[in-house]
Amino acid sequence: MKAIAKIISYIFHPLLIPTYVLCVMIQLNPYYFYTIEAKKAIAIVAYSTFFFPIIALLLMKKLDFVDSLELPDKQQRIIPMIIAIVCFVWTFLSVKKTGFPQAYTWFLLGATISLFIAFFINVFHKLSLHITAMSGGLMAILMMFFYAQLDANYYFIGAIIALGAVASSRLFLNAHTPKEINTGFIVGLIGQIIAVNFF
Repeated sequence: MKAIAKIISYIFHPLLIPTYVLCVMIQLNPYYFYTIEAKKAIAIVAYSTFFFPIIALLLMKKLDFVDSLELPDKQQRIIPMIIAIVCFVWTFLSVKKTGFPQAYTWFLLGATISLFIAFFINVFHKLSLHITAMSGGLMAILMMFFYAQLDANYYFIGAIIALGAVASSRLFLNAHTPKEINTGFIVGLIGQIIAVNFF
């Protein structure tokens, strides 16, 4: 059971959620990507929001700046989160200029805002970044349904199930308390709500 919980945590790593949301959007309506090839769009997002931050984290682990790649200590999360914020801001600016659909631009802005909020909360109170990312992804699919008028019912149900699985896994692994899970969920929602209202 512990192995399954870890696999779920790895599959739904917070840095992978922007790429997953993009893939969902491509599946729902590939015609949104008439100004940029879908494969190129995925490559841009995957490299800048996942590979670059992960490589930086691996280097930090190699240099003993962090004890574990899972970053259980909130103080050791500070530098990796700053790196992630820089990568997300850069990705948002790139996405905005490269012709991505507006719905995805909304989501990425919301994810960046949530990351900023999570960074400041993390100074005082640990929260689940997994759940922050998952709740942001859930809101993104909901926005696709209401604002983009896409039939995202099955993806929305799948996202709810995935969110529950991730939350259960993090609790089972004793990586977070229920309070930290709830805080992460709220932060993920707030970021997306701010982004939608901003646009």
